[in-house]
Amino acid sequence: MVRNGSRAGNNDRRTAILSKLESSRTPISATKLGDWLGVTRQVIVKDVALLRAEGIPILSTNRGYILNRPIQLPRREFWVRHDYLATKTELEIIVEHGGRILDVKIDHPQYGEISADLNVVSPKSLKSFLESFERHQRLSRLTDGYHKHTVEADNEETLDAIEAALGEHGFLSEPK
Repeated sequence: MVRNGSRAGNNDRRTAILSKLESSRTPISATKLGDWLGVTRQVIVKDVALLRAEGIPILSTNRGYILNRPIQLPRREFWVRHDYLATKTELEIIVEHGGRILDVKIDHPQYGEISADLNVVSPKSLKSFLESFERHQRLSRLTDGYHKHTVEADNEETLDAIEAALGEHGFLSEPK
C-alpha cells in the first residue's frame, strides 16, 4: 500500500491533478483540488509548481487553475477563381457558413507564394475589409483571379458546408 507522503503517492496526486485539469473547461481552485485529493491547498500549490516546472502549461487565475491548451481548430485551404466583382459574394459565403478567413495566397510565377493576412471572422470584420479592399489593388489580379484562402471553422462539417457552397456558386478551382 502506498502512503500519501511517499514519492509514488506524490506522483499519483500530480497525475490526478493534471487529469482533473485536462477534463475541465473551467478553473478549479486549489482548495477544491485539495478537498478532492484529501490534502491541503498548500500541497496542491506545490504540486502545481512542480507540474509547471515539468513544462505543463497550467495557468493560475483568480478562480483557480486551468490548463492552457492552444486550441487548434480545423483549417482548410480553398482554391478559388473569380473576378473582382464576385469578391464580396465569395467572402460572404465563407463567413455566413461560420468560417473565418485567415489569409489570401497566390502562386506567382516569378516570386512563388505571396500571402496576406485577412483575419475576416465576422460580418463586421468583412464589412471593414471590403471597405479597405475597394481602395487597394487586389492580390489575385496578378494571377487572373486564381487564389486560395485558408479558412478556419469550429468543425469539419462547417468546412464541408463552405466547400459545397463555394462549389455551388462556381468559385472552386483547381490549383494553378
